Amino acid sequence: MKTLCLLNHKLTLNQIADLEQNWHSKEIVYPPEEIALMWSNIPPENVKSDAVHKVALWLKANSTAGDLFIIQGEFGSTFRLVDFALKNNLVPIYATTKRIARESCNGEKVQREYIFEHVCFKRYEYY
Repeated sequence: MKTLCLLNHKLTLNQIADLEQNWHSKEIVYPPEEIALMWSNIPPENVKSDAVHKVALWLKANSTAGDLFIIQGEFGSTFRLVDFALKNNLVPIYATTKRIARESCNGEKVQREYIFEHVCFKRYEYY
């Protein structure tokens, strides 16, 4: 089984280990640069993005039933592609993280930094 990955970043080593150990993934496939750029730059005013159609074509050409599909991004487009994946026998999943906040003070300035640490992947499922 392989994992098709549609995120705005590459997977971390912990995420890759999770996929191998808990989801039995043997290969990770990223989209071509053109699709990755479209996905990370969906205009907020655009109701139906060309990116969704191009991703669906990429999925059809590069997946087989039962493959994993990691997807996170703009909510409406993500919803449409999760629906597509479920209807085409793919297993759509998303990463969950825990957020660790660090705060420091320098005189009157307070700086807060968030670190996101991978916890696990979860399946998108119909209710």
